[in-house]
Amino acid sequence: MPDVRVSGLTKRYGEVVAVDAIDLEIAPGEFFTMLGPSGSGKTTTLRMIAGFEIPDEGTIELAGEDVSRLPPYDRPVNTVFQDYALFPHMTVQQNVEYGLMVKRVPKGERRKRAEEALEMVRLAGYGERKPSQLSGGQRQRVALARAIVNRPRVLLLDEPLGALDLKLRQQMQVELKSIQREVGITFVYVTHDQEEALTMSDRIAVFNQGRVEQVGPPAAVYEHPQSEFIAGFVGVSNVIARDGRRYTVRPEKIRLVENGSEPEPGWHVEPGVVQDVQYVGAFTRYHVALDRGGELQVLAQNLAEGSSQVLEAKGRRLRVQWRPEQESVIDESEGGSE
Repeated sequence: MPDVRVSGLTKRYGEVVAVDAIDLEIAPGEFFTMLGPSGSGKTTTLRMIAGFEIPDEGTIELAGEDVSRLPPYDRPVNTVFQDYALFPHMTVQQNVEYGLMVKRVPKGERRKRAEEALEMVRLAGYGERKPSQLSGGQRQRVALARAIVNRPRVLLLDEPLGALDLKLRQQMQVELKSIQREVGITFVYVTHDQEEALTMSDRIAVFNQGRVEQVGPPAAVYEHPQSEFIAGFVGVSNVIARDGRRYTVRPEKIRLVENGSEPEPGWHVEPGVVQDVQYVGAFTRYHVALDRGGELQVLAQNLAEGSSQVLEAKGRRLRVQWRPEQESVIDESEGGSE
């Protein structure tokens, strides 16, 4: 039985359909990410699961129980927000114990469970500090400890790393996934950051305009996007039209080949000219104008080349090639290369 099942879930605000009849199932212990741009419906869906919004249509089940009309405090979930929402006048220990105190858990057990939760989030020994004495990453971990100390069936996380700088956010991604494995709680995670979703998730649901366009493991969503929107939103992809169909192929799957060399048997080959070159340290991004029209982006690792060598490629005639199995069909309609 899934920990979370939503069926036909719909939410309207006046004439705007924020969430449009979506269906999702999230397995016990899964790290499930709802990914999409601002306004795509992912946060509204999370808020309906939490009980902060009531759906206009559809049902929400948690571990088989219909909770669609239950208030937040009667649902086996906790929510972690981007702004931490810690009480500044309380110590870290008191913040973590707060939910247990509201539930009238005895003082000795409260203390023990709070200390265990702080240990889980790598903050053992920080209990007497105030939130103002902590870094952003530490405050986020206190918020996480406060949520898991209640032992919820499902933990909902609404862009929890959004306020952190890039390096700390990347560090916290690794830590958060590690903590989730340790505690074994189902995580439902909302983000607009594609790299974050690919790094942390067991499965991803990609939201667009209130609908779920694709659900699957990170590699499947990235390698085989089912729509042009997903191809462009989850990373960068080239869209190619051929034989009445439209395909995507990722820039790192394409190879640049000098004219005159033998093409690889079975590979798809296109001649073109390098229009622009962008040196990005570890790799270079090439923009290749194809002879038959359209442009492709190609990513190549700089294994031996320096910036001066790769920049000399601008204006050069060459071929691009890729294996047919690295293409993904996104629809059957006619159209030009992009």
